[in-house]
This record gives sequence, structure tokens and C-alpha cells, in this order.
Amino acid sequence: MKRYVKYCSQYPCNKTAIPGTAYCDEHQKPRAKKEADAFYLSTRWRRFRSWYLSRHPLCEMCQADGRLEPAVMVDHVVEIKDGGALTDEGNAQSLCRLCHQRKTADEKQKRHKQISSVILGS
Repeated sequence: MKRYVKYCSQYPCNKTAIPGTAYCDEHQKPRAKKEADAFYLSTRWRRFRSWYLSRHPLCEMCQADGRLEPAVMVDHVVEIKDGGALTDEGNAQSLCRLCHQRKTADEKQKRHKQISSVILGS
């Protein structure tokens, strides 16, 4: 099987790109570190997550739509950066991966619109 070489997208670099990316080691943009990473690695969160999933094993958004889908993650209803409680049952919901991705994308879009309206003064 023939493998094709992909070159770095940074002009005029002629190095090969890291597989799965568009850039070489030198031009690879660093990923932004999430603010809450340390919390999600803590014993406190892991215990809460395990406890919550044991009590709510099905995706709560899918259940609202009449579907039964196993939950794989616990989501904060109000994000931590927006002042949501860290380990409060009232600020948590069990979600499947697809529902979590949809919710995160919707929140990101809302946040982007809010920032744009503030910048543009609308």
C-alpha cells in the first residue's frame, strides 16, 4: 500500500506534516489548556461522577425524547466558568456522547454570539 506524504501547510515550509494534522513539529500550534482540567482529574469529581452515573445510568436528554441510551458522562447544566456548582446533583445531568457534543456545540455558539454582540455593540 502506498502512503502519500503530506507537507506542512505553513508556507514556505517543506517539512512533512505530523500524521493527522496539517503542520510539522515546528509549526504545530499549541492546544489551549482547559481551565477546569485539574478539577476533572480530582478524586472529588471522579467519585461524584461515579455516584451520579450509578443513580442516573441513562442519558437524560435522550429520555426526554423518549429514547433509552446509556449515559457515558456527567455534564454540568450551568458550566463551571459560568458559576455552576462543581458537585451539586442539581447542576448535573447524565448524557450520552452525542448529546454532550450537541450541548457543548450549542453553548459554544451562544457564547460566540454573545461575544460578537458585545464587540459589535448590537
